[in-house]
Formats: sequence, C-alpha cells, structure tokens
Amino acid sequence: MAAELTLLPYPDGWFAIAFSRDLHKQRILRTKIAGKEIVLYRTRTGTAYAIDPYCPHLGAHLGVGASIKGEEIVCPFHQFAFAPTGVCVRGFDGGPPPKASLQHHAVEEMNGVIFIWQSSAGVGPTWRIPSRPAVHGRYASRHTVTISGHPQDVIENAIDLGHISPVHHYTISVARSPMKTDGHILTIGPTVRRKLPGLGTAEVNFELEAHGLGYEYVSAYIPELRIHVIVQMMTTLEGPRDLSVRFSVQAWVGSGIGSGLGNRLIARALTYSVGKVFWRDIRLDFPIWENKTYAAKPRLTAGDGPIQQYRRWASQFYDSSHDAVRVGTSVIISPIDTQVPS
Repeated sequence: MAAELTLLPYPDGWFAIAFSRDLHKQRILRTKIAGKEIVLYRTRTGTAYAIDPYCPHLGAHLGVGASIKGEEIVCPFHQFAFAPTGVCVRGFDGGPPPKASLQHHAVEEMNGVIFIWQSSAGVGPTWRIPSRPAVHGRYASRHTVTISGHPQDVIENAIDLGHISPVHHYTISVARSPMKTDGHILTIGPTVRRKLPGLGTAEVNFELEAHGLGYEYVSAYIPELRIHVIVQMMTTLEGPRDLSVRFSVQAWVGSGIGSGLGNRLIARALTYSVGKVFWRDIRLDFPIWENKTYAAKPRLTAGDGPIQQYRRWASQFYDSSHDAVRVGTSVIISPIDTQVPS
C-alpha cells in the first residue's frame, strides 16, 4: 500500500503570478493558482488584469487566440469585446453586445511583480503588499522555477534556524532579532557567517519581512564588505503540489546604488555574482521541499526556532470551513491541523 503524503490546503492572500517584465502591453499570459487557470493580460495603457479563462458567450478559451484592442480583450471565437470592467461592450461585427461579463480577480502590480488575490471563501483583499521602490530597477537578477512544495514550508525555512548549518553550511546561525508578528506580517532578523566566493568568510545580517505566505522581502547587509542585498522571494501554489518560485535579487556597495556610471556598473556586476550565490542557496532547499510530508505534530528540539508560533500565525491564511480532502494517496489536511500546542 502506498504511503500517504500529508499536504496543507491552498492558502489565502496575495500571490505572484508573473514578473512585470514578462507581460508586455497588449499581450496575454496563461497561468494557474489554487488549481484554477487564470488568463492575465495587459492593455495598451499598461494596466494588468486577471480573469477566468472562458468566454461567457460560448466558452472559448481567452488565453488561446484572444487579442487586446486598446483597453479591451477580444474573444477569438466571435470577436466579442470585453472592457476592463469585464462587461461585454461589442458583439460580432460591431453588433449589439450580449448581456455577459468576465469574472475578474483582484490584481496588484508592485515591486516589479504582478500579484493576484486568492481567497477560498471568495472574500476580497483585506491587506496590501507594500511598495519597495528599490527592488524593481534594471539591476535585478530574476529566476522562476516550478517545483513540488508549499508556500508555508518556504517561509518556515526562515524560522527553522536548525536547518541552516546542515543544509546551507553557514558556520553560525542566530536570531539577532526574534520573530514578531503583526496581523498578516511576520518579521525575524537572523545573523549568519558564511563563505563568499572570492571574498572569504563574512557575517551576513538578514532582516526578513513576510506578508502572508506568498511574499518575502529580505534585506541583507555584509558589514565587512559594505554590501547591501535585497531579495524578493515569492511562491504560488498552482496545484496541490505545484509550487512556482519567483526570486529576485539586487546588490550594491555603500549607502546606495548611486547615479554614476561606475556605481551602476559595480551594482550590475555585484547583483549578478551575489544573485548566483543567493539563488544557489535557495536551491539547496528544493530537494527537501519536494520530498517532504507535512508533520502536523513535529517533535521539536531547542535549536529549531519558534516553529510552533510560526504555524499558529500561518493558520490565519486558511479557510477554516474546509475539511480534510483525500486526493489519491494524498491528504489535504484541514486548517485545524496547522494549529500546534504551545
């Protein structure tokens, strides 16, 4: 008999569905979130929209052959045009439109990323991801990959100080600033010592800020080298185990990137080299995430970090009305199982 794999449900909140640069004006992308397909498009004026994929007229897929005409998306089947509000405004050959509308989803474009609001109960956005002006410049190094995993495990890694030495080979790992939570926001400030290629061993001070389970903003500083690094880590659960990971990094020396050509060239080169190091660090976690089950009652030790408190915070992002659902040999557990005793 096959072993059962315990999985967490789809979480609610803001989740990345594309980097801004991936969606050009008057272009369309197909993507998924929480087992549902989404069509993403950008109008001539630059606004991004996310809709359900099927035309309400006769069911044509708007992600296959549709076009963007100004601010409207036009169905490839009968050329029905839909305004940004979702309302059909033009029928075949300019004729009167039917009484039909597209189903839109809340979208935020922030920090060089397009986010969509996911709610199992159909509730609208209750918080926003803050703007970070420094993280969407041309110097960012970006990566996108799909693996098996869950967003909760990704942020739990930042809390789980015990894994940092054996997995990432840092020589020291301590929580300089303890984990704190405020509504949908979680912060923690670990410090590590690690080898940097060509630069020797150095201390790295991290300040991590998570907004829900889909967005991490990490500021890192290497005092001995005066190097600043900004990392965005975004994860979106497209299916029960299909986790898209989007990662961006920027680095510079001194107080800021600066406007001089020399500083810009240094920032570009540093971003490239530091980005490779940080991305390699993240990828070391992939084999663990891809093959682990969810331990609802973990046997924790003193060096693990505040995992219990973290899971209590994370439980707010699940619809408590959902019971456990069995899928083949997998079990999607109910949110109550994410609660662990103090």
